[in-house]
Amino acid sequence: MKGKKLLKTIDQNKLFLLFFSLFLSLLVIVGSTYSWITYSDEHINTSKPNRRKLSATIDEQFTMNLQWKPGEKVEKRVAVRNNGQTPAFVKLSLYEFFLAFEIDIDDETGNGALKQVAKSSTTPIKMDDPTTWAKGNTYKINTNSYFVANEVIKSNTQNIGTAYKYNGVRANTTLNYLTIQFNSTAIYTVDRRPEANQKNYWYYSNGYFYYSELLQPKEISSELIQSVMLDQNLPNRYKGSFYHLVPLMEAHDNTKSLLADWNLPPDSYEEAIYLKQVK
Repeated sequence: MKGKKLLKTIDQNKLFLLFFSLFLSLLVIVGSTYSWITYSDEHINTSKPNRRKLSATIDEQFTMNLQWKPGEKVEKRVAVRNNGQTPAFVKLSLYEFFLAFEIDIDDETGNGALKQVAKSSTTPIKMDDPTTWAKGNTYKINTNSYFVANEVIKSNTQNIGTAYKYNGVRANTTLNYLTIQFNSTAIYTVDRRPEANQKNYWYYSNGYFYYSELLQPKEISSELIQSVMLDQNLPNRYKGSFYHLVPLMEAHDNTKSLLADWNLPPDSYEEAIYLKQVK
């Protein structure tokens, strides 16, 4: 299913503090078997009536691959579109979630199949709902047959300190088996600053990707993400694992209050991006 596009929209009079979840759910099967990928879409609208609507969307394109194997990548293109009536600045942060199941090391085949139990946990696991992901919880395969979670990694979308660190070290090495492939030519950091006349780029700082331009109505940003790759050396113990990549977006009008609302440090580069553009 190529070119599937999902749009996530939020509306608000001034500041968009996004808590919408664009889920990338990857059910990974290792070896000679296969995997499948599922999307879940959550749309939260916190808007108030407004004569001129400020609105932005995460614009995503995803190519389905039902035979995704270690060493292969899946297309996942992420950008932001202004679908409102007024100009908007935007920034994004990324959060990762991972769940792995118990392996039956006592089976007679030696294949290390996933362990199955006959009874569900009190809180069953839902693939597209990381709030249900907890060690010991079960995921239903069929009647009276469940997998048991034994490793869970969960970011806190309310804590920017747990967001994905661009060109940084992940807090848990398990996540290194999944590589987010960025549009690196359009991303700058404190160690790689853009040229003075550079436009349409993302600047990463302390968990956030700040877009350099004021998006006009109907305008779309440069891509931030292009694909996700599964490491070819993914250990067999992670067969059947779940993975969620959750981008969270904030959008703001072009008033000077942006500097305080986004807590941009005085004299910082991210402040400089917007200082001459706000009014």
